[in-house]
Amino acid sequence: MNKAFFFDRDGILNKGIYRYDEEHQKYLDAAPTSLKEFKINESAKKIIQHVKSKGFIPIIVTNQPDFLKRNLLLKDYEEITSKLCKEFGLERGQVFECFHKKGFSLECSCKKPKPGLFLMAKGVYEIDMKISWVIGDSHHDIEAANQAGVLNSIFLRIPKIKGKTEGNEESEKKLLEKGIKVTHIIKNISEVADLI
Repeated sequence: MNKAFFFDRDGILNKGIYRYDEEHQKYLDAAPTSLKEFKINESAKKIIQHVKSKGFIPIIVTNQPDFLKRNLLLKDYEEITSKLCKEFGLERGQVFECFHKKGFSLECSCKKPKPGLFLMAKGVYEIDMKISWVIGDSHHDIEAANQAGVLNSIFLRIPKIKGKTEGNEESEKKLLEKGIKVTHIIKNISEVADLI
């Protein structure tokens, strides 16, 4: 059996994008919808190399509902994914995505917080979840990993930036409210190197 290090994509491996949402009257975390918007988090490159050196298979698990919301073309998504893989030295098969959007399919078992993406990766790469790790910036990431049997989890805290982002304080509160087990809470992705 192998050990994996699961990464959420947006806000972890690439820089977060925040778009103003008229309905909610505030800036919300969003995913890039074009190669132009896609900016690599350089600190994450070092962490990918670090986890590889420790014998982990890096695997990306990402919800991408913008495709079915018609905000993202498949061509653009694949261009982004290709650049991501090239920058981080990954194979396309190490990226697991869910394109479903809320209310689209009752049968979907892959959209986080459901564990489907993790379980697909487990089957493909013969992963022992008990010795694997996950890092994410949403309670959905940690909850999905917990359900899949991943015992080690890292929640990346995103600070509030006035006029740009609300941060992820609400998501952190939901970890506590829902009793979702998280092993570590960090402020900077570079701290991962000290934990592994």
